[in-house]
Amino acid sequence: MGAKDAAKNEIASFAKKSDRLKEEGNVHFVAKNWKEALNSYQKALEMTMAGTEERASLYSNRAACFLMENRYREAIRESDAALESKPDFKPALVRRSRAYEQINEYSKAVSDLESALKVDPADEGLKKKLNAMKSRAANQKASRRGAGAGVAGLGGSSLRSGALNRKNTRLTPQQQQTAAAAAAAANQPGRPGQQQQQQMPLLTLNCKLGEVKKTVVLPISVRYRDIAEAVKNTFSSSCKEPLALKYADPEGELMTVTSRADLRNALASAVSAHEKRAAATGAPGLPQGTLPPVEIECVIVASAVTETPEVVTPQNVGAAGTTPEDEEEPGEDVIEIDEWLLTFASLFRRHLGEAGEKEGPLDLRAVGLEKCCEALEAAVGTDEAKDLLAAAADKFQEAAAAAILNKGNVHVCAARKLVGGDPDGGGSQVVEEATKLAIKNHMKRLDQEYDDAVARYVESLAIKPDFYETTIAWGQQAFERGKHYHVASKDATGAAAAERAKECDEMFELAEKKFQESLDMLPAEDKDAAAAAETSTSGGEEGGEEKANELSVKSQILVLWGNVLFERSQVRHGREDGKWEEDTHAAVKKFNDAGCSKTDITRALMNHTSKKWANEKDAIAAAK
Repeated sequence: MGAKDAAKNEIASFAKKSDRLKEEGNVHFVAKNWKEALNSYQKALEMTMAGTEERASLYSNRAACFLMENRYREAIRESDAALESKPDFKPALVRRSRAYEQINEYSKAVSDLESALKVDPADEGLKKKLNAMKSRAANQKASRRGAGAGVAGLGGSSLRSGALNRKNTRLTPQQQQTAAAAAAAANQPGRPGQQQQQQMPLLTLNCKLGEVKKTVVLPISVRYRDIAEAVKNTFSSSCKEPLALKYADPEGELMTVTSRADLRNALASAVSAHEKRAAATGAPGLPQGTLPPVEIECVIVASAVTETPEVVTPQNVGAAGTTPEDEEEPGEDVIEIDEWLLTFASLFRRHLGEAGEKEGPLDLRAVGLEKCCEALEAAVGTDEAKDLLAAAADKFQEAAAAAILNKGNVHVCAARKLVGGDPDGGGSQVVEEATKLAIKNHMKRLDQEYDDAVARYVESLAIKPDFYETTIAWGQQAFERGKHYHVASKDATGAAAAERAKECDEMFELAEKKFQESLDMLPAEDKDAAAAAETSTSGGEEGGEEKANELSVKSQILVLWGNVLFERSQVRHGREDGKWEEDTHAAVKKFNDAGCSKTDITRALMNHTSKKWANEKDAIAAAK
């Protein structure tokens, strides 16, 4: 019993520490010290047991902090952790849905809100939020079914509340134009005297308090507090209590006016309602520069309505002075949009012509593609266009061939990895020993990698038959493979040795063939560059050897070809084949044709396995 009591006391102690740290985090949260709140909640987590509601609450509080910092991915991560501890933890579901909403993953937000509503079916706020989120998800899905996710907002309704309305109502271009003109007029710079009064539209409010109806007419540029005061004075004889001003949005829901932003929303709703009535009855639309009256419902309230400052407040930010536990629903979205954007949207639609007459948000991607196609149609048939299209086709063909070539080079690299060492090491004893070991253990794999590389080279040349980069790589691969077969022949006996020697010779011949094909494919400018480099070197001018180091493509091919001949001369010398010296002289000629320095050629000859040119004077003479 003593041990059990001690364990219970320890658990209780941890629980108290966790509660204290959580409360500390809540204090930081209220003070908007998000970093400190996160640290406190994290420390509290270290004191809690897995799978408990308390642990879920702490993770959810951390998610709330990340939401306040607009770090939505982290908020999702913390919500996930909370839901691992308690899958039906409502605050975590709601917060994760908000995070998903902010990154436009509306379907996931809908799923979380549905789960939260199952936990608390009586939550009316969640029901409204779920309906709105379903609408956004449906709009997003419909947009993606079209020409991709278009850029919405200009002249449309995907900009959230504070734009044309709070419920994503989509106005026609004429409605938007009227609202834009009114909104632009609201912020026109003042002009002295009577001229300003005549040019500025008037705002008409049809106010109703119970059965009493009054009309208030004010300048469109009037401030919210002036509107509230004017309405209150109008009903001063029949009502002394504070009044709240409300208007009906396009869905019929009463919305309270607390700022000029709300006034613009009310005006947009009035424009929409007027246009709908005109369309239904055949009545004429609004004259240019006039505004429809705004229907205002006046409601008696206990205290005067406080004006909402026209500032941008992210949707996830809750009321000031609340802890994460208090902040169940998102704060009111008061994101503002400047009036000039509405004017620009109307002008933009008008400029687009027929493309701008559709109702709802514009799919700018589709519009852009259509305009681009129109421009291309006029130019695509010209002679200049034909040359450009041919050049483009050639570049795409070259890119495709290069991609397949690189895929083949991957197999060559895999073979080199099996061998180890430097593949260009020639007669290096270290490389030869490494090659012997690789042949002994991985010969089948080596052959397979080389065969796969050849298959890719064939595919590359099928796409672009004159792609000399591929034939160069093929020749180098055949050269390396020939050296491997030579090492294998030395380590074998009888018929096996003869077979490997034959394969070695075939690979060397294939390498020569591919390098010759590469030279034949070279464009004229590369051949001219090689000729100029050769002239510069042979002319004996100062710095000629340094210039020779900047080899052209042709010179590089000649160097590779010379390496094949030089290596074959050493192989044949080892076999006591009389043709070895012929190969050596042919290699020297290739090196000279490539513009290699005499010093490098001399050094190579002095290192030849025959030792015929071990003396420097003999090597210098042979290098000419």
